[in-house]
Amino acid sequence: MNIITRKKQIFYILKQHTNGITGETFADELGVSSRTIRSDIKSLQEELGKYGIEIKSSTTKGYYFNTYDNLEEVGREIFDYNHAKATDNVENPLQDILDILLANTFTDSTITQTDLADRVFVSISTLKNYLKDVKKFLKAYNLKIIPYRSRGIKIVGEESQLRACITSRLLNRHYKECLKIFKNLQDMPIIEKNIENMLRAKEIKLTDVSKDRLCMNILVLIYRVKYEKIMCYPSSLANEIEHTFEYYVAKKIIQSLYLALNIDLPASEAYYVAQCLLVSKKIKYTDTSNYNLNVQEVMESILFEINKRLQIDLAEDHMLAEGLSMHLDILLNRISFQVSVENELLESIKKEYPLAFQMGIIASKILNSVYKIKISENEIGYMALHFGASLTRNGIDEKTKTKKKIIIVCSAGLGISVLLKAKIEKYFKQRLEVVKILPGYELNSTIVNSVDYVLSTVNVGTVPKEKFIKINDFLRDEDLVVIDNMIFNSNSKDIAKILEFFCADNFYTDKDFTTKEECIEFLAQEAMKKGFINEKTKKAIYDREEISSTAIGDLTAIPHPIYSDSPHSFVSVLLLKEPIMWGEFPVQIVFLLNIEKSKVKLWESIFMKLYNFIKETPNLQKILKKKSFNAFFNEFAKYLGKANA
Repeated sequence: MNIITRKKQIFYILKQHTNGITGETFADELGVSSRTIRSDIKSLQEELGKYGIEIKSSTTKGYYFNTYDNLEEVGREIFDYNHAKATDNVENPLQDILDILLANTFTDSTITQTDLADRVFVSISTLKNYLKDVKKFLKAYNLKIIPYRSRGIKIVGEESQLRACITSRLLNRHYKECLKIFKNLQDMPIIEKNIENMLRAKEIKLTDVSKDRLCMNILVLIYRVKYEKIMCYPSSLANEIEHTFEYYVAKKIIQSLYLALNIDLPASEAYYVAQCLLVSKKIKYTDTSNYNLNVQEVMESILFEINKRLQIDLAEDHMLAEGLSMHLDILLNRISFQVSVENELLESIKKEYPLAFQMGIIASKILNSVYKIKISENEIGYMALHFGASLTRNGIDEKTKTKKKIIIVCSAGLGISVLLKAKIEKYFKQRLEVVKILPGYELNSTIVNSVDYVLSTVNVGTVPKEKFIKINDFLRDEDLVVIDNMIFNSNSKDIAKILEFFCADNFYTDKDFTTKEECIEFLAQEAMKKGFINEKTKKAIYDREEISSTAIGDLTAIPHPIYSDSPHSFVSVLLLKEPIMWGEFPVQIVFLLNIEKSKVKLWESIFMKLYNFIKETPNLQKILKKKSFNAFFNEFAKYLGKANA
């Protein structure tokens, strides 16, 4: 490591350690002697003096700056360092490694690992660890890092995937942190203005996010073309694109950019702009849009399968029908044109909306069956957003209290009945829906089974006890309290429903499995021995895991079948001796979750209760330490009591 590189590191390490850092610690971190550190600091001080910055030292604190004002600007000016988050670079240079490698794709440059390590201030061994994470990120775009002869490493892949990756990086970082190749962004306002004018003129309504992505796609296009990185399309795909309205608009955009920026782009780039338009998320379809005529039928198949497997009927949700149809058309275009997407919300969606994500997985199976295509979990996450919104609108998800349906039985006449209805609706607002008001003699089992509760001013023997609530003719305050407690504050009943899924026979400890497959196989086989699931449900557990990892962080995984025809609901618990890697997360506690079809509306509730319980670190540590079913059960029951209080 040369003196210039060491001085950079010393500057940024000092900037981070506001309480001071000793010369010995400096020497250990940089792998040099204390004498070398003193020499480098003296040289650095000469450069900092003209900015009024002094490196002070004391026997107790070590080295420290006399002021921490304007250090970022000074650092960039002295070292020509183009990243704003200098303190982050010392701790986590992964982002910079990725940017350096992507910037090199414009000129096919390579870089040795030694030079790359020096540029991001890490050792070779640390760099190798970061490169593993960089490779994981690039894999989503079908890009690879390869050694290039003896000259170093570089990123390789299809031009379309390189552009998609670079665009995502630029959109997810502040302009000041953009790739070095893009440090001059003066063309962006002109591009934005031309795009907005063209979309308005051609009545194409994109979301703000999609419009921003389209503008960045075109900026990347312009810079790639400057370095002779041109998109090529096979004649079959080019012919398909040429027959779309988006291709007509793309040619107009290319022409407008030529007039505005005097940039003569290759004709083939019109296909690329059209492709970007085709996969952009639109607010609504225009008559000229390239709409996939099969989407409506496929969407109906998806909703039918969801109702069949989960007993949740969303067929009458017209907002879902419209939004999902539009999304599926865009999704199919993305896959057709091999456009990858990154879903930054994926992990949050999987954790916060597990039932909606389960619906997304069912949808992906239908799409795979119809179109013979594999749907990525990023795309599944985007579909889940539509289902999550529908569940919320229909009052099915855990976050929205389900509107309870009631019947009022009143023997005192129409006037009293109407008054009862008005009082109930005023007090409970959207929490209760009065389906009918009727006399006792009209009540029958069909009507009773169609609602959650029967409120009656008279005793009715034909109504099950758990559904019957006796009220007074004029609905006094105590009646309202009774109704509220019985319908909405039945904590003990709710807790009992959840806890009945757990038993000591399904609690396993001290297993030394090393892979997630071993964990799933063990839990599935144990459940099959007890007759809880069959071979088909076991396969559905593996199928679910293959589509998307069920690890949720906090050393926990919750595998479950895509759908289950099993008549048994249960949660098996497995504690491992040591954590194992479950996809990208370490896991030591495994919950196998299976909910029978008739109780599927409890699925998200149980999932979220487990997830929130585990998130509380003391609970996690207690389970791993005590390794006892009774200890786990009591802690979980105690947590449910507090959560429902």
